[in-house]
Amino acid sequence: MPPSRVRLTVGTILGPHGVRGEFKVRLQTDDPEHLLTLKRVFLGDEPTRRTVLGVRMHAGNALMRLQGISSPETVERFRGAPLRIRGSDARPLAPNEYFLYQIIGLEAFDEAGNRLGRITDLMETGANDVLVITPEEGADILLPSHPDVVLSMDPAAGKIVVRPLTYYGE
Repeated sequence: MPPSRVRLTVGTILGPHGVRGEFKVRLQTDDPEHLLTLKRVFLGDEPTRRTVLGVRMHAGNALMRLQGISSPETVERFRGAPLRIRGSDARPLAPNEYFLYQIIGLEAFDEAGNRLGRITDLMETGANDVLVITPEEGADILLPSHPDVVLSMDPAAGKIVVRPLTYYGE
């Protein structure tokens, strides 16, 4: 899917902040400072973007004002709604860096070309993210997203090549 059609969630509305329509946003982005540069965002499932009137960081969250929201009562109607941006409005990715939507669904193969399954999730941990590969049969395979394990990733081809781990006693 082209980046201009992708909607990336950057936060969720927690509730009003003050009396003029400002609201608190729980951040769901690895680059919170990028929010300060946004001019327009999607609110919930609305098909058109709203103009950002102001953003500032506060106590680990963002405080934001959007066009068309001018009271705490209006904010309450959107409590829990996601804030999204177009994929093309996201910060540029570094080489070999991908969005989650580009990884989920890739077919996973080992070095010999054997199909292992499909990437169905990515778990964030303290050390390395963990790829969840769901095979046709059997238990999920969990592999760290590390250069020694992930040998190549080609979202355009729908493929990832991994080196499964060998455990002591296997």
